[in-house]
Amino acid sequence: MTVMQIREIRLCPAHRTAIVRLDDSERRLTMTFAADPHEASRLARVMEHGPRACHPMLDFVGALLGSFEAGVVRVVLDDVQGEGIAGLVYVGWGGAELPVPCYPPDAIALALRTGVPVYATAAALSHAEPAPPP
Repeated sequence: MTVMQIREIRLCPAHRTAIVRLDDSERRLTMTFAADPHEASRLARVMEHGPRACHPMLDFVGALLGSFEAGVVRVVLDDVQGEGIAGLVYVGWGGAELPVPCYPPDAIALALRTGVPVYATAAALSHAEPAPPP
């Protein structure tokens, strides 16, 4: 798996979708995927205001995990044939790591809020392209 960093989220008015862009840590590859613009707003808020950005759903998830003495360990983005990019949030609880399916922008927002890495599988990176020059 490859460590990824979120670079931008932007709205494509022509397609009425949000475009999420991540680069690998060396900025050699860039991966983009489309997301529902309303659902991607949580990620946009965290990117704009930082990890302490207030958002009721993300605050609820954090409180829920905390009440079970669990925490986010990492996020993995994978390719689901015919359906696009899927997100998995790995939750550490009781010495185990449990993968929990999650909408990719929300998984990335949780990673940003908790400071854990975001990984992309080889299957997800099969859709990546060379990163543009800085």
